Amino acid sequence: MKNLVLLFKSLSVSFLLLLFQNVVLANGGEGRKSIFDLMNHQEVLDLTLETDLAALKADRSDESSYDAKISFKDQNGKKQKWQLKVKLRGAFRRVKCSDVPPLKLNFKKSELEAMGLAKYDDLKLVPQCIADDEEAKETLLREYLTYKLYNEVSPYSFRVQLLRITYKDTATGEKDKQWAFLIEDAAQLRNRIDAEKIESTAFNLPIDSFHIAQVRMVAFFQYLIGNADWGIKTGKNLKFLRKKDKLIAVPYDFDFSGLVNASYALPNTNVGQTKLGQRVYLGFEESATDFHGTTYHLLGKREKLEETVMQFKWLSYNDRLEMKAYLDGFFEAPEQVKFTGSVAERTILETEK
Repeated sequence: MKNLVLLFKSLSVSFLLLLFQNVVLANGGEGRKSIFDLMNHQEVLDLTLETDLAALKADRSDESSYDAKISFKDQNGKKQKWQLKVKLRGAFRRVKCSDVPPLKLNFKKSELEAMGLAKYDDLKLVPQCIADDEEAKETLLREYLTYKLYNEVSPYSFRVQLLRITYKDTATGEKDKQWAFLIEDAAQLRNRIDAEKIESTAFNLPIDSFHIAQVRMVAFFQYLIGNADWGIKTGKNLKFLRKKDKLIAVPYDFDFSGLVNASYALPNTNVGQTKLGQRVYLGFEESATDFHGTTYHLLGKREKLEETVMQFKWLSYNDRLEMKAYLDGFFEAPEQVKFTGSVAERTILETEK
């Protein structure tokens, strides 16, 4: 009888997520392509960005926008050239990245519309962030791959586009080729999932403000990847959106997770992490009795997630094996959950007693 109940919970979560996904796919198919869609036609896109990098690197507190140009080939082989503005963004990496800091790419809506594209004009560029080029590449690719894994888990996720980017500094004429990735405009995400923007910041809201199954999936994915650099009550590294009078949470910034294992990342001792990558559950503990369906949904995704990792040829084989082994650490004992501040692990079954 108990197994039937657990199976029902699992099917309920899977059905709910499938229903959400169908809505997403339907909405995503309507309307015009965006500039992000124009770039998102192959796994790796070669792109050139020209701007005053010297000025952007000189003052990491600078809030100015700078003229820039990008160029790339679209899916028809036609060379695209666009004028835009770029500015610094982010917090930790804005200061800590040793070379090119994270950037926001702002296109002109009028020019997008003149070219028959949708108005989504705001893309985020995530660059390499470590001085050692090989280590920087591996860390960047591991974080990009983590976004792709979440795409497999939930339709409520940011799409990303991997880049081999050539930076051309207009101040010095110097060129440098690195890896980076783009994150789609949050407005396009809202359109795809039929959600609304929240004008005010959602802090310390009760559990019944949210779509419970959705935020539980966010929390379990963060647990799966060993990320403690987020917060459902603080809104840290989450984009809150409203859908059908309830909030959903879309995660981003996975570089402090155990799965990415960035050399600059630190454990979050405030939630009981004693070392980077130690799994700590940071979702609502009130929903503990409903963990089974979410866990089984992730178990059902195990083969696809591991396949996504192992087939990602741009990352070294050893890094892929390391990422797979880390995921296995969850999948081999999915019934164990360590909660915030806990010294010993508690099992899901124990929380139900």
